Amino acid sequence: GCVTIDPTNSNVVWVGSGENNNQRSASYGDGVYKSEDGGKSWKNVGLKNSEHIGMITVDPKNPNTVYVAAYGPLWSAGGDRGVYKTTDGGNTWKAVLTVSEYTGFNEVRMDPRDSKVLYATAHQRMRHVFTYISGGPESAIYKSTDGGETWNKIHNGLPKVDLGRIGIAISPVNPDYLFAIVEAADKKGGVYRSTDRGASWEKQCDNSTSGNYYQEIY
Repeated sequence: GCVTIDPTNSNVVWVGSGENNNQRSASYGDGVYKSEDGGKSWKNVGLKNSEHIGMITVDPKNPNTVYVAAYGPLWSAGGDRGVYKTTDGGNTWKAVLTVSEYTGFNEVRMDPRDSKVLYATAHQRMRHVFTYISGGPESAIYKSTDGGETWNKIHNGLPKVDLGRIGIAISPVNPDYLFAIVEAADKKGGVYRSTDRGASWEKQCDNSTSGNYYQEIY
């Protein structure tokens, strides 16, 4: 799913198990693993029912504070699904943002200037043998300015139709600028840009990829 190195200690490595994609052959996992010795040994630190982990983000100011975007099961509802936070290095977890039993999170990103400012992308999806549903009214971009205590949707300028998978990036040159690659109904998807930290969005082009596989932007 994802690998994240603690920015304050390169011997501490976090791994989210289970592919963060949604095709029929996607392998599932059993939660989050942590190594404190550069990968020589590993410990499962929870979220065992997440099955698919999208992203792990470590607070550079306090490496015991970690956020996990848990995608949740692909072939069934429920499980550990949402944005989870630990403040004790993975000993305990709190679900700080959940939507529904069919909507998980594929990304959680942190403003490099302020670790309390977070952006998370929700993806409503479900796979059956006979079909794959990617998207719905619950797919959205969320923002928190208080370390995940409260969240608000930031969708001004994004398509008003049902959205699918969303990839988001923060400019390292100017973190006021955000970029999102958005899967959307009625061919309204594409790359969107915000110059005001997500308060408004403007479409840049029609390019997007299938949320079934990779929908990421850097």
